[in-house]
Amino acid sequence: MLKILLAGEGGQGVQTVAAVLTKAAQTSKLKTSYIPSFGVEQRGGVSLAYVQIAEENIAYPRFEKADIVVIFCDRAIEVVEKFITDDTLFIYDNSAIHTKALDDIKGKIKKSLPIAAQKLAQEKYSTKVLNMIILGALSSQIDDLDDSTIIDTIFDLLATKIAKKPELKELNLNAFDEGVNSVKDIDINNIEITGKAQEEIVKEFSDDKKTWTRFPEYCKGCALCIVRCPVKALRFSKEVGFLGNPIPEVDINTCIACGICEKTCPDGAVKIEKKQ
Repeated sequence: MLKILLAGEGGQGVQTVAAVLTKAAQTSKLKTSYIPSFGVEQRGGVSLAYVQIAEENIAYPRFEKADIVVIFCDRAIEVVEKFITDDTLFIYDNSAIHTKALDDIKGKIKKSLPIAAQKLAQEKYSTKVLNMIILGALSSQIDDLDDSTIIDTIFDLLATKIAKKPELKELNLNAFDEGVNSVKDIDINNIEITGKAQEEIVKEFSDDKKTWTRFPEYCKGCALCIVRCPVKALRFSKEVGFLGNPIPEVDINTCIACGICEKTCPDGAVKIEKKQ
């Protein structure tokens, strides 16, 4: 029996990966179970997926220890720590998870598999297929599921979206293959556990009349503020928020401090203040 725990932020595609694995296992005539678990927030909260794949019947869908843990983000580390044993394979996005966040847990990890999913998605594909890159890396560690079955399952689950945008088929396939190929030469028993360097994201933009503040820890990159700005002072930056999506920045000289962006933001990720 293989027990897999996936954990990330709401909106990163954690549950899609779990659904693909479950259906691919069923197609392969294996026994399987899948239990999703969400945080308080549907988007932005820690999203967990408990997946089991076995040849025999599965008595209970939950488990206390995992054979494989897959981590998409910093906040998920604390949640999954108790599931890790000496035999657990720790798969993580080393381009999204910070080294500082890994320091407290890496002493427990004996086997690890880093995959630069966020970096690859941003540079070569789209942040929307970050989860397919991680799925490719994960699939390389599951002997009972062949890649062709997983790929067919991806296309099946995304059939409606692909029908509307046929280019999504090749995009998801290429992202999956990228994940498989990126980890094929890694020795999981002998690799240093390191992540992303802690960077300082610019939070405040100001002039002598106003200060515009953004909070990357809350911003989903939904673009509502950009769309609603009456003077087109907002645009996406090259920096990313907690979901790995680009976050907005402001042309402070164009901004008229009307406050529409602050009122529009559904997550309280923008604040505008006029100076006296």
